[in-house]
Amino acid sequence: MRHLLSINDLHREEVEEIIQRANRYLEGPLPHRPLFSFILATFFFEASTRTRLGFEAAAYRLGGQMIGLSETKSKESMSASESLEDTVRVVQDYSDVICLRHPDEDVFFKLKDSCLVPLINAGNGADEHPTQALTDLFTIRQQLGRLDDLDIAIVGDLRHMRTVHSLVLALSKYQNIRLRLISPESLKIPERYKAGLTASGSQIRETEEMDLSGADVVYMTGFAPKTPVGFFDDATRSAYQLRADVARNLDPASIILCPLPRVDEITFDVDTLDQAKYFQQSKNGLYVRMAVLDFLLYNRTHVAS
Repeated sequence: MRHLLSINDLHREEVEEIIQRANRYLEGPLPHRPLFSFILATFFFEASTRTRLGFEAAAYRLGGQMIGLSETKSKESMSASESLEDTVRVVQDYSDVICLRHPDEDVFFKLKDSCLVPLINAGNGADEHPTQALTDLFTIRQQLGRLDDLDIAIVGDLRHMRTVHSLVLALSKYQNIRLRLISPESLKIPERYKAGLTASGSQIRETEEMDLSGADVVYMTGFAPKTPVGFFDDATRSAYQLRADVARNLDPASIILCPLPRVDEITFDVDTLDQAKYFQQSKNGLYVRMAVLDFLLYNRTHVAS
């Protein structure tokens, strides 16, 4: 059974295929090959706006239906009566694909072998968020026309933000990436997410300095809501904030991305700048999630036929 649990589950060619499908959905009308009637089950045991609604809207736009469970299912008083593994085994009989967000980083190790329908990682703790990385890549390609030969600055809490982890892993599939990882020393990205980039020969520079000069892409991830107290103070937060007076010094051809929601990592006066593409990025998430469902469900039925 084909799942999407990590961005590393996809080869570069498959990433490109998903990007191409997403672009077809963005351009419309829908491709002549419709999906069969399907049901998407959503399990969101952490709060979500863009990912949850994006997948629900994607299912409806593809002609599917949606069933779901809310965060209350994971509360101790409820989960004591039924394990998540048993819940998934039951719900897979009612659905064709399952989208799951959970605070446990190891949740998919417990589920992947027993789940008989495609399983999509919508965020597992502080580990990964692969469909956000696909959305990021799609937006970069859309705005800059390429995914190789890029100078990318990623700013914020790189230790705990799963969107960054999946994006860095995804960038290892491309050539001549010059990556600046900008964060406080205590919030540096874990080594395991950088290994692929190092092996591919890309350049990585880690710094505490808010240096955005020459960047093609500025990716503002901010600080995770659950970042432990003591890792940073208000002065540190301010030092890693993107304001309009800073953003105006960027190359006019560069783009500013953010996985959203933002807290204060990007001030509102940046929104009016031409480089600000984070709301377009959010919109693109719909088309990417349509493409992911298409890719997993069509490929499964196509192989079976």
